Amino acid sequence: MRSFLLSLVVLLGAVPAFATPSAEQVRQASVVVVSGSADHMDQVLQRAGVAFVVVNPADLPELPLHSRQVLMVNCRGEMSQAARERVRRFVAAGGFLYTTDHAVKELIQPTFPNTIAFNDITTNEADFPLQLRGEEKDRGLLKHLGEQSSQRWQLAGGGYLFKVLDPHNVEVLMESSEVKKQYGTGVLGVRFRYQDGFVIHVTGHFFSQPGQRPELAKAGRAFEQLSQNVVTEKAADGARLDALYNNQAKREVRLQSAPAPSAAPVSASTVTTQSLGTGARVKVLEKKANYARVRDEQGNEGWVEADAL
Repeated sequence: MRSFLLSLVVLLGAVPAFATPSAEQVRQASVVVVSGSADHMDQVLQRAGVAFVVVNPADLPELPLHSRQVLMVNCRGEMSQAARERVRRFVAAGGFLYTTDHAVKELIQPTFPNTIAFNDITTNEADFPLQLRGEEKDRGLLKHLGEQSSQRWQLAGGGYLFKVLDPHNVEVLMESSEVKKQYGTGVLGVRFRYQDGFVIHVTGHFFSQPGQRPELAKAGRAFEQLSQNVVTEKAADGARLDALYNNQAKREVRLQSAPAPSAAPVSASTVTTQSLGTGARVKVLEKKANYARVRDEQGNEGWVEADAL
């Protein structure tokens, strides 16, 4: 695997430290931020006191992302088809994907079609009153948001508003009646499930910049709180994943494209690795004769001999 230039930022009240971490350091990170051209989640996480690594979208296809992580994608969310496929596998395996603004068009629409979509409406920079939606199960994700009637949310200049295509599977977490009044749609944040993972998307660029009006900077604090809540919710997600990925490989085993002794390995373009190491945790998706189709915690899928589990 080629080396990739990554910026490692350790942020627990200390001055940020930059380094070039290895693949193992990426694997150990609880939050992975994908750099972008129009947003800075690193600034948000720095203020929230969260440790993370920053990676380039071009490196995504080879990264050892796994189900215990949060992947945060900065706006614009532009990346190759291979990188989008890696993101899809990451979510399928149980990961949390957290995206902002233009990523609805660049990443969500082509990767998770028929969920949400850019509605061709762009915004001016302003802040608006925020109303929480969601259900009781969303209280952790929305903790400390909307506790004051003065809670506001910041929209970006040139930001993308979006529409919900599948109201049965996409939960509206936050909206604004004032945004709807001005733009015709008021959805600010949603969550939907994809296989074993979740996608959370919000509109706006939420970081304070020098020279911002105080009211805009204050509105950006709502995004900081939501970002911290996402990380906290993921940290509490382990029991759910343990129940899903409850088998382990007893030996190193090749991922096959079909349940037959003569089957070829799965295509290298569809996985990050073509084999499972001893102890790899997997979910059994299907059984056929003496084979099982499995998915590991990185989202790699294929057939293995059942007695290897």
